[in-house]
Amino acid sequence: MGLVEELGLDRPIETVEHESLLNIVYTGTMIARASFRYFQGHRLTDAQFNVLVQLKYAGDSALSQAALGRRLVVNKADMTGIIDRLERTGLVERVAHPNDRRVNLVRMTVQGENAVEALEAGYLEGVGKLMSGISRTDLNRLNRILEKVRRNVKEKLLPPRRSGE
Repeated sequence: MGLVEELGLDRPIETVEHESLLNIVYTGTMIARASFRYFQGHRLTDAQFNVLVQLKYAGDSALSQAALGRRLVVNKADMTGIIDRLERTGLVERVAHPNDRRVNLVRMTVQGENAVEALEAGYLEGVGKLMSGISRTDLNRLNRILEKVRRNVKEKLLPPRRSGE
């Protein structure tokens, strides 16, 4: 079923570019809803899980809040709130940066490692279901297309970053 039918629109979307953008947004919203349901049952948010996964797969044992924010495309204030909640639940801890007192590093606790271990298999199973029926060729093609969309956003729609951002 096409997007026009799914959304119950009375007339076609005027351009294929607009239809493509709406498809990305609508699909992202549906994935976010499914993700919310999965993590809600485990008293965690998808953003909190993503922080834990980033810490698990980081080359170092800790990352700065700024690095986590960049990796997850989360602004500074929201990242602080996410880390605060994870710290209150004992899943992460903040430690001082050894060379820069202005920077806090975020490190996963044993409890956080256990949480990732418990959730990751179910999460990956969900990812498998989500992507089932799509060939590796099509998935690779989709990845390249989405990379082009992100590049266009960065180069053509977002203003250049000022130093310090």
